[in-house]
Amino acid sequence: MVAVAGPPGSGKTTLCRALAERLGAPVLSYDSYEEITGWPPERVSAWLARGAPLDEIPVPGLAGDLARLRNGEPVRDRDGGGTLRLPGTGAGRPVIVFDTLLGRAHAETGPLIDHLIWLDLPLDMALARKLRSFTTEARRDPSAASGLLHALDAYLGRYDTLLRPTYTLQRDRVRPGADQILGSGNLPDHIAETLGALTPLGVPATLSLEPR
Repeated sequence: MVAVAGPPGSGKTTLCRALAERLGAPVLSYDSYEEITGWPPERVSAWLARGAPLDEIPVPGLAGDLARLRNGEPVRDRDGGGTLRLPGTGAGRPVIVFDTLLGRAHAETGPLIDHLIWLDLPLDMALARKLRSFTTEARRDPSAASGLLHALDAYLGRYDTLLRPTYTLQRDRVRPGADQILGSGNLPDHIAETLGALTPLGVPATLSLEPR
């Protein structure tokens, strides 16, 4: 289980997808299970005031699906539809890629992680990338620009009081548990560094692609 963590906008999903393509691995995403983004702001504020216990973040079904996938059982792909399963046997150990915000700091899913990568992008750069995702989507579909502008305004309106404090807590709690910390380099460098770190775990630096 190779997990990638970092603040929103750090490039977690991009790196996870690239690793999955390189290793022929399934990707399981925390975002497909979490429910905290549906909480009203006052509930998030109360959670922060209590010290933001990570185990109170609702992710129903996530730990069970991770465990089943590790055991070789197929699970439903909540993100892309279809089914997630381990790749077939071949040279080296099969890999699961886990796209997560919580890393080893989450009691239910942390123990299932074999190698944790932290993307150490400064919060201002992560914010810029997050904002770029809104503008990119608006350029792609101008008819959706009004809704995206509303979403962007809501995101920025919560950033100082709710989002940035949460991302700071995430860095303080998740980063120390990482096996590998990657900075703001480019994607090919991150892939090469990750594959090099996985080699001692029995994962070859180059694998033939297999259907996921």
